[in-house]
Amino acid sequence: MQKLVIAIPILMLVFMACSGQGDPWDTGRLSVLISVVPQQYFVERIAGDLAEVTVLIPPGASPTTYEISPSDMRRVNRADVWFTIGLQREVTWIPEFSSLNRRLKIVSTIEDVTRLPIGRYSIPGEHTDSGNHDHDHSGVDPHVWLSPELVSIQARAICANLIELDPVNSGIYAENLNLFLEEISDLQTRIHQSIDSFQGESFMVFHPAWGYFADEFSLIQVPIEISGSEPSPSEMAQLIDYGKNSSIKVVFVSPQFSETSAETIAGELEASVVFIDPLALNWAENLAMVSDQIASAME
Repeated sequence: MQKLVIAIPILMLVFMACSGQGDPWDTGRLSVLISVVPQQYFVERIAGDLAEVTVLIPPGASPTTYEISPSDMRRVNRADVWFTIGLQREVTWIPEFSSLNRRLKIVSTIEDVTRLPIGRYSIPGEHTDSGNHDHDHSGVDPHVWLSPELVSIQARAICANLIELDPVNSGIYAENLNLFLEEISDLQTRIHQSIDSFQGESFMVFHPAWGYFADEFSLIQVPIEISGSEPSPSEMAQLIDYGKNSSIKVVFVSPQFSETSAETIAGELEASVVFIDPLALNWAENLAMVSDQIASAME
């Protein structure tokens, strides 16, 4: 009886191996790792059905603290390429992933992207209080996926490396890239039509995720927090004064962060709190919606 129990799994493994089903993770497609959800949109636009995409940091998780699950580590072990995007969390994963999967190709998609300090936006007189805050204005802004212009750079890097890994399908990747670049161009036109009349205007956000978006479309992002720090009482007062003088009537918050400070400021300004998600999967639709929300808030 005991021999039978042992023999059945062995026979099943032999059958699975003979039928090509020995490895449930082997789909015959390129196995692609990405760090954040919007990158899935980019890879799938270029690769289509030729790649299986694994998102390392799932929806709703913090990009700064998320720990890889065991199932995802198995995917890392079998992956062909990992498209990084410049997150600090990636820095800690690179040696671990490289040790686990020595054939994994790690590709930075932002080599040709000029990255800027996350604290480049500041209201006049902000952060004059030296005793109650620990904000870091020197850190690099990681949110390079929220500018269509910067995404076009990332898309070219993704395409070039997919072609290198799978030259047989190079024509498909190249054609899909051109279609995606056209989609990006149409999106830029759509956003310009929505918000060009408000160039130079400010919009207030809790987490400063929208700096590259603001840069591209000539807006001013006014962040409530930087590097995870809540504003001090004096900074809150400065933000409220700025909001009143600028007639700000909407405070934008991300679903990944607490909205307590944003609600406090919004209450003082008699403004609304509106959620905009920097990590939405439908990237193009999301940016178009955000531009409409910002334009509506400025009208």
